Amino acid sequence: MESCILEKITQMGTTKTYNRNWLVAVVILGAFVSMLNQTVLSVAQPDLITAFKINVSSVQWLSTGYALIGGILIPISAWLADRFNTKKLLTTTLAIFLIGTSLAFIATSFPMLLTARLIQAVGAGVLSGLTMTILFSVFDKAERGTPTMLLGIVFGIAPAIGPTLGGYIVDNFGWRYIFGLMMPIILLAFIMALLFMADVVPHKTTPLDLLSVVSSTLGFGGLLYAVSMVADEGWTSQRVLVAFVIGAAMLAIFIWRQLTMVQPMLELRIFGQGNFTLAAAIAAIAQISMVAVEFILPLYLQNARGLSAMNSGLTLLPGALLMFILAPVSGQLVAKNKGRQAVLFGITVMTISTLGLTFISLTTPIWLVIALYALRNVGLAFAMMPAGTMGMQSLTPELISHGSAGNNVVRQVGSAIGTAILVSVLQSVATKASPNASLLQTHPVAYAHGMHLALITGSHAALLVATIIGAIGIVCAVFLKNPTTLQDAQH
Repeated sequence: MESCILEKITQMGTTKTYNRNWLVAVVILGAFVSMLNQTVLSVAQPDLITAFKINVSSVQWLSTGYALIGGILIPISAWLADRFNTKKLLTTTLAIFLIGTSLAFIATSFPMLLTARLIQAVGAGVLSGLTMTILFSVFDKAERGTPTMLLGIVFGIAPAIGPTLGGYIVDNFGWRYIFGLMMPIILLAFIMALLFMADVVPHKTTPLDLLSVVSSTLGFGGLLYAVSMVADEGWTSQRVLVAFVIGAAMLAIFIWRQLTMVQPMLELRIFGQGNFTLAAAIAAIAQISMVAVEFILPLYLQNARGLSAMNSGLTLLPGALLMFILAPVSGQLVAKNKGRQAVLFGITVMTISTLGLTFISLTTPIWLVIALYALRNVGLAFAMMPAGTMGMQSLTPELISHGSAGNNVVRQVGSAIGTAILVSVLQSVATKASPNASLLQTHPVAYAHGMHLALITGSHAALLVATIIGAIGIVCAVFLKNPTTLQDAQH
């Protein structure tokens, strides 16, 4: 029994003993607070719009910027894990996360809050990239299902409590205490890392390629900046087009650089494995659907239907709890070589339920909104984590770390860009459908009703785009192969 708890690792000729259970607890707590930090803020968006007198396009940067920074830093985190002591790296990451959270708590302006959020993202981004690398280093191949199951539960429980908890805090204490709640949790993770983390990742002397870092940052950043400007300036705006061109050019340089380096920062040849590419695309599509709907629904429930932030969060709670409950079930299906069937079922249910949400109106019963959201989360539970696991199973052992980084990059950056596109659609359609400002002076009630209808019209358009993206995921799932089928095809 003791051997299941205490593990030994040899680094630089020195053997050290560590408690694996506590080490895993540190990593899972860090992953949990990182995920919670993404979901708990969603119901606070209407309050932030009012508090800082900003529009939807601006407030979405708190989510989009967070996801983008995380996506950019994930490949770098693989290099950091190779070069630096795991314990020192994780504690430093948590310290940066704590600093960003503390600054967000005391923010007095939107630029300050956004800056603090981006500092948070630096810590959370590296932490996200380290999570799978550390877990795969302490579990052998026969136990690889354990970290996947643990992360599946994290992906379920954080969205389950995030919106409701955020709503309660916003209604009773104000939006900044969302960050006040995060601070002691991150501090606890930091202290636990000091006590229980060990240097468990094997080290290499791979140099950091500055051209790769710069080109990936400018490439992904340029594309996202362009998309985020569409809502305010349109697709043909000179600034939008220039940002698109620069972003695409820098991304092309990044891809070229990785394919021509002997030791690339991110091994892009993993995408030559068809099953991995399909699985990564499905995981990204599922992530886009999750983030987009959780951005749009609080706006609909609070701004158009008049629900409080707390009640808005409670509306999302049943669906999130279902995702938490079903995460282990979907993992068992993958273990039984039924992953393709699970993913196809999940992505189909997710897409159909998203389509159902495009018909919501000012008179739609709240119970129906709850049911559609819950059904969508059933789909997510069977699509997101199983797809990621199947993608990793298709890679050889030496490509696991690159596969983890590549999958996370596609998921994080795809989510950031996808959300920005959907929000731009919502904003532009809602603006065109808005009543004339002069109506506010003559018939304020009619003006308010017209604004509610405009928001719903914009939501319909954005959710329809999300449905189309989901349909692409269904096509990808059709061509996905279970591991045994894949091995038979290779032989």
